[in-house]
Amino acid sequence: MDRDNSLIAFLLGAAVGAAIGLLYAPKTGKETREHLKKLTEDFVEDAEEVGIDLREKGKKFVNDSKVKVSELVEKGKAKFKKGQQEASQEVLENEDEVIEE
Repeated sequence: MDRDNSLIAFLLGAAVGAAIGLLYAPKTGKETREHLKKLTEDFVEDAEEVGIDLREKGKKFVNDSKVKVSELVEKGKAKFKKGQQEASQEVLENEDEVIEE
């Protein structure tokens, strides 16, 4: 996640730096507008790539979590079943003592 935040901060810093550079550059209004348009398109493209990457990482995280939760549930069921069997065996072994009392 830190890497993603760093990438976003870098892209934002690059956009701000480019905008400031354009304001002080000795270009005509038309050239400046064209340059700004190109920078904006590049920024949007980079942001889309970051968004796609984050979405894929999110999907992977969800899928991995589902697998881990399923494994934990199965382990819990197995332990519960084992405990039930042990308790039943204990009752059967002590049935005579309980009947006598």
